[in-house]
Amino acid sequence: MTIEEKSSSRGTGAIGLAIVVIVIVAIIGIWLAKNQSSDNNPMRQVTYIVNSDGGYAQIIYTSSVGVITEPAMMTTPFSRTITLPVGIEVFLTASNPSQNGKISCEIKIDNREWKSSRGTHPVDSVACGGILK
Repeated sequence: MTIEEKSSSRGTGAIGLAIVVIVIVAIIGIWLAKNQSSDNNPMRQVTYIVNSDGGYAQIIYTSSVGVITEPAMMTTPFSRTITLPVGIEVFLTASNPSQNGKISCEIKIDNREWKSSRGTHPVDSVACGGILK
């Protein structure tokens, strides 16, 4: 083997090693970026449910943009599903204007019961809420 052939094979080995290192660093970088982006803003599916014996209720809830809605008269059973980020305050209130029978509210997070409240006349309002985790 000549001197020229030895330096050529060393150069090829160094290039191969450099490529392997670059690939490993790229994989680690992609993995870290993916984990950080998914942890920074996880989202939850929030479902609001209201039932009342009167067939309608005045309802207020946290909207999909994170603000409290204006009171609105809705027919019951009422159900609304939205997506919100973790850390936001979520509220649902319902009033029974017929002032008889039962009224209930429930908030589900990712299809699991999270908060609920029930009342029977003379209780004519219920509320559920908390901070999404």
